[in-house]
Amino acid sequence: MENISASTINELFIQKLNSPEGLEKVAQEGSAFIRQKLREVSFARKIVQPEYVTKMDLQRSVNHDGMVKIVDIEPESKAMIVNFRGNPTNNYVMGERYEIPFFFVSSEDFQKTEEELLAYDMPLTEVIEKNSVLDIQETEDTAFLSQVNSAIVIEVAAGNQTHVSGLYATSGEVGSIVKNDLKSLFDTLDGNRLRTEVILMDATMFNRLFLYDATTAGDAVGSETHVNGYSYSTLFGRRLIVSNKTDLLTNTIYAFTAQEFFGNFYILNDTKFWIEKKKNIISWAAYETIGMGIGNTKSCAKLVLS
Repeated sequence: MENISASTINELFIQKLNSPEGLEKVAQEGSAFIRQKLREVSFARKIVQPEYVTKMDLQRSVNHDGMVKIVDIEPESKAMIVNFRGNPTNNYVMGERYEIPFFFVSSEDFQKTEEELLAYDMPLTEVIEKNSVLDIQETEDTAFLSQVNSAIVIEVAAGNQTHVSGLYATSGEVGSIVKNDLKSLFDTLDGNRLRTEVILMDATMFNRLFLYDATTAGDAVGSETHVNGYSYSTLFGRRLIVSNKTDLLTNTIYAFTAQEFFGNFYILNDTKFWIEKKKNIISWAAYETIGMGIGNTKSCAKLVLS
């Protein structure tokens, strides 16, 4: 089959926009494309599996004009030894809950004239991929890390150590990081009777940890890593996520519990693609409505390496 040139794709694209049916079809195709890409690149969605909700699942907020979802937190409980004449301690259960607000995420409103689009040697779908999709997923992950960092600061202020500083040795010796600092990071969560299930780092940090001389490590794993790279999806039994968003994760390793101990990620309106044509000007954008919340501030920690 002969390949279609980018300019021909753009011309066919413009022809679709000249009818209402074509506009609707382009919007549907764009939405399907965007949803697939978002699921591939957002690390927030890999840590907390999103759940779809409708208006029936939400409540009106008393603090603003938006919608929220109220999520229950399991109450504390304990068991005790009681003699045959005694009674257990009364515990009047008070159910805790937290509120998850929803927010709107949108790309910029992109515009191009019909005549200029015909002059492009690049298909419009590539513009959507490089701009709309990447902007939305970065905003999504930025909002996620903002909540995580706020939760960690709250725990530090309360006197519970969740922020561990480590020093990376530039000589290539990574033993202090792997054996000591990461252990302290895991102990932060495990010490609260939780378990670290997910580790998040950027590609640069991943390279610092695993691209080292095999002779320095002196073991089978080090030799294998030196030849084939670190090819496992786990590290010390924890799920490993490596992101290319270096600007969001510089010199930092995050640790999270399993989702049921951590928080929630809800999608009210899945990512959609809007497009319109007025005279010779084509406008388009991508957008979504989501909600995120952390129900347990002891469920996340970070290790900052200098």
